[in-house]
Amino acid sequence: MTDLDPASPSNTQPPPELHRLPASRLPSDWSWLDAEALASLNTVVPLTTASQLPALLARPDVQTWAVTVAGDLQAVYVCSHHAQHRVTRIACAARPGAGGLALLRHTLAPLADALLADGAQKLSIHLLARSVRRLWPLFRLNRRFFLEGRLRHEWQPALQRHDDVLILSALAQADQRPAPGSLWLNARAQAAGRRFFSDWKTQPPRAPAPAAGPRPTDGADLARSGPSLQPQHLEGAVDLNAGLPEAPARGSTAIDLPGYRLRTLTAKDANDTLVHWLNAPQLMGSMNLPRFTFSLASVRALLAGFDRNFNQFIGVFKQASDELIGFYTVLVNEHARHAHLALCIYPSEAAASRIMVDTITPLTDSYFERFAIQKITGSVLVSNRRMLLSLPHNYTFLFEAVLRQECLGDPDRLDVVVFSTFRDPALRPRLGRFVPASASPG
Repeated sequence: MTDLDPASPSNTQPPPELHRLPASRLPSDWSWLDAEALASLNTVVPLTTASQLPALLARPDVQTWAVTVAGDLQAVYVCSHHAQHRVTRIACAARPGAGGLALLRHTLAPLADALLADGAQKLSIHLLARSVRRLWPLFRLNRRFFLEGRLRHEWQPALQRHDDVLILSALAQADQRPAPGSLWLNARAQAAGRRFFSDWKTQPPRAPAPAAGPRPTDGADLARSGPSLQPQHLEGAVDLNAGLPEAPARGSTAIDLPGYRLRTLTAKDANDTLVHWLNAPQLMGSMNLPRFTFSLASVRALLAGFDRNFNQFIGVFKQASDELIGFYTVLVNEHARHAHLALCIYPSEAAASRIMVDTITPLTDSYFERFAIQKITGSVLVSNRRMLLSLPHNYTFLFEAVLRQECLGDPDRLDVVVFSTFRDPALRPRLGRFVPASASPG
């Protein structure tokens, strides 16, 4: 959701009406969408140009809601639903001069009620940070959405610049709502959330340092919530592309470290040990994977589903014995200049946090060297205490959000903590703190 025009419709106009558009009634002309509107919708559907919109809106997991005044289309809501976890993402785009703030004031709450009544258990809005001041009159009327986090340095293809993105969410339960006019779910969240508005400098990206061995205390044991093992069906004079590879040497991963070796796995690497791992209850619980009994054939199919390029399954081996002791999965989206990482260390390894510390930063630095990305993100279930306790010793990953009841567990919904690391070392945290090294004290 972007910075919408705060002007109100004329008093002579009828009130705006909200109704869902079936695929057969979707508009064919989206030429009125400007760069800000495209950036907003890109937070829900992977949008590059307005010409892509009709096909994306026709997807079964996407709903389109129209806001009309006197029968004329003035704005659209695009809602993308994650069926497994029952989370719906919302974005809005208004026609230029349509009085977007007034339209939101009349329609956002009814839309939220309709989506929750339709089975969604959580709603989320990703809002460009620069929009907050203009939208503040709307937030003062808020009775449902609360602030969960701030995603730093997110690339916006339509705007050709980086922006911070605030996450606002609403839950289905009546007792999980903020006080009227507040963006905080409770006093504790308000106290902890001040870091989302801390002052920190955005510096030009620096060239990545070579991945030459582990740092003494780096990284966090990151495990992605959800089915991470399933194959995935210019600002001023500053050059924000500085440091990005011109011709990325992508391809498979092979990194030798003191004590460990990381390499991309293929279908030929499937064996009984890996089958046993993937069926282990500890792994299923820590990564919140859907229940599925793997066989040797299905593990081969799983590994074959990774393309060994933009989507890799990377084994962690002991250097001395070549024993597999863990794995990473990394999914790259160069269009968004972003990657998502997940890590699993076999439960019997007592030094799991040490393995993570010694391997995660060389791996992420290798990706920054090989791919045209600026940011790598990982998620940790709040219940995964072993992983979270290692974070105060991290130089690499920055805390960005706590997503409440973000995914459906067994049997309850689970909170997820989001951490990210950046190509530019100045955006990485100081030791023991989850703010960038360039942040001002406070």
